Amino acid sequence: MGNETNGSDDNVILFPGLVAKLVEKGMSSLKEKKYYDALSYFRQSTELEPDHAQARYGMVITNIELHQLEEAKKHCESMLNEGIGDYYDVLQVYVSLLVQLGDYQEVVDILDAVIAENKLPAKMAESLYHLLEFSRHMTEGFEEVDEELDMMEKDSLEIVPSKEELIQTLKKGNPDQQWGAIQKLSHHDSQEVEEAYRIFLKGKENQPVLKSYILQTLKEMNVTGEFEVHKFGQQYSVRIEDLEDVFHKKFGTSVVRRLEQVLGQENPSLFEMVQQVWWHYLFAIYPKSPQPLHIEIWACALHHMGVALLEDEKSLNETIKKYEADEFEVKKAVDHLKESESFLFTMGSNLT
Repeated sequence: MGNETNGSDDNVILFPGLVAKLVEKGMSSLKEKKYYDALSYFRQSTELEPDHAQARYGMVITNIELHQLEEAKKHCESMLNEGIGDYYDVLQVYVSLLVQLGDYQEVVDILDAVIAENKLPAKMAESLYHLLEFSRHMTEGFEEVDEELDMMEKDSLEIVPSKEELIQTLKKGNPDQQWGAIQKLSHHDSQEVEEAYRIFLKGKENQPVLKSYILQTLKEMNVTGEFEVHKFGQQYSVRIEDLEDVFHKKFGTSVVRRLEQVLGQENPSLFEMVQQVWWHYLFAIYPKSPQPLHIEIWACALHHMGVALLEDEKSLNETIKKYEADEFEVKKAVDHLKESESFLFTMGSNLT
């Protein structure tokens, strides 16, 4: 079991409990409504084990909670095509998503075919027949569907909010709502939006990662000038036009290379996961750099966090022996990574 093979077995998981642990953390985050954390854990799980049914289903449910219905639909569709998970459970969610997205003809086509070829489970036959009937009405041009809509999720048919409503959401919403507001406000190039972003960046209670997205958004909007930012107990000024792309910083890449030399050789899968943690951390503290700028310290801290995720018995001292790093500084780095852990969520390709 200790021998690695090359070629087609590159994805072998040296720690068999890793995926189960990630899925467990994803489910816990989902129950706690930490949706971006859950999405990150489920995504890492599916990268390591693409056919893991619970992780794939977790991706669907988390995207629904984040109101990313098209993304949830895509994951459902791939599960059905690949035969992953309970077919009818996935089908029911898929059809409900199609209804919410207004793809009524597709609902009719799918359910007609399923009903003709298979016997629907009794527990969901009634709801699927109802969705089929509702979709038939909609494709036939029925206007009076109030009773049917009461049985659907009305918030999925929400009207696009105004700029003023989005600004209020940015001020008073929860982090998930604020993230959505940041995305939508980026399409409104106005002084009011710029001022709303400015206020959010200064707010001590606002999420650091959301502030990073705002800084990135301001740069993409070609905004110039100084903005006050409060992150992790520090207040400082930032000139938007001077911001660099955090993912191309030489230091971040150097740490990854060092980590690959040690952890990458011991456990390639764990290395891939920890590498994501590192880039997410850099994004959380953006535009600041990690302190101290010492490659061995951060590589060692990340290595230890990855091993700790598996609740491995190895001590920090054992990991430190593999790097030329100061124990006190490594402990500080680990503490700061843990402090930031609740903010380390991803949004797809923006963080890769």
